[in-house]
Amino acid sequence: MNVRDYEYIIKIAENQSITKAAAALYITQSALTKYLQRIEEEIGLPLFLRSGHKFLLTDAGREYVETGRVILKLDQDLMQKLNQSSDLRQKEVRFGFGMGREHFLYTKVFPKFLKEHPGITLKNHADASRHLKMYLDNGLLDLALVTNLDPAPGYKYIPVKQCYLSLLVPADSHLTESASTIEGYPYPVVSLSDCAAETFVSTDPTTHSGSFSDKLLKQFLPDAYVSMEVSDIRSLFNAVRAGFGIAITLSYDFVGKDLKYLSIREAKPLEEDIQLVYRSDMAMSKSMKDLIDIILEATRD
Repeated sequence: MNVRDYEYIIKIAENQSITKAAAALYITQSALTKYLQRIEEEIGLPLFLRSGHKFLLTDAGREYVETGRVILKLDQDLMQKLNQSSDLRQKEVRFGFGMGREHFLYTKVFPKFLKEHPGITLKNHADASRHLKMYLDNGLLDLALVTNLDPAPGYKYIPVKQCYLSLLVPADSHLTESASTIEGYPYPVVSLSDCAAETFVSTDPTTHSGSFSDKLLKQFLPDAYVSMEVSDIRSLFNAVRAGFGIAITLSYDFVGKDLKYLSIREAKPLEEDIQLVYRSDMAMSKSMKDLIDIILEATRD
C-alpha cells in the first residue's frame, strides 16, 4: 500500500461524505468512490458504514485513519528533512517525461530553460507514465510530464493539453490534401476507407496507443498491411518519418513540421489528458517553477 493512500480515506472521514471529500480533493465523486472500493478490497474490511448520505467510520476505519495520520506525519517530516538540502535542489531539476516527447522538449522547452538558468543541471528520464509515477512516489523525480494518469492523493496535477486518437502521417502525404474540416474533430478528418492502400506501422498492442490501433484496423481495415511493430511512441514517430508507413496513435507529442496529425472519421473523438505532476509535500525550487511555466507557455504557441 502506498503511503499516499491514507490521505483520501482521511478526507472522507473528516467530511463524512464522498461528495464533499471529492470536492475538497478536486477529483470526481466517481473516482473517489472507486478509490475507496479498491482500498476496502485490498484490506478485506469495510472502512465506513453508510448511514443515509453519511459515511461513518467502522472500527477498522478508525484504526486505518489513526494510523494513516501518523504515517502521513512521518512522511511529511521526512520530506521536510530531505528538502532542507536546498543547495542541491537549487542546482538541478529531475524531470521525467513520456518517450516520444523529445522533439517538443528539446526544441521548444529545454533551450529556453537552460538559457535562463545556466547553472542548473536538467536530469532527464524518459519512460512510460506509470513508471514515472513510481519514480515520483520514491522521491527520484521532482516533476513529470505524463498522460492519462489517474489522480492520487498527495500530488498536484497541472493540465497541459489534451491528446486525441489520430492518424499520424508524413506532412507531404496525399491524405493531408483529401482531409476535410469537420466540427467536433481537432484535426482535418480522413476516413479509414481512404487508407486501404496504405502501409501501417504500430506500437505493440499491449501499449495504450497500440491497443486502439489494433482494434480499429481489425474492425475497419482487417486486410491492412502492418510493416513494422515497435515498442514505444518515440520509435513510432521515427518509423513514420522514415517512410515505413502511417500510424494510428494518440496525439501525445507536439510533432515537427515533417509530421501531421489527422482525425479519423470512424473513431469517436477520444480525449486524454497530458499533465505535469509533482508531490505536494516536496519543496518546489524557483527553477522547477520556471520549467513548468516554460512548458505551459510552449504548449500555447
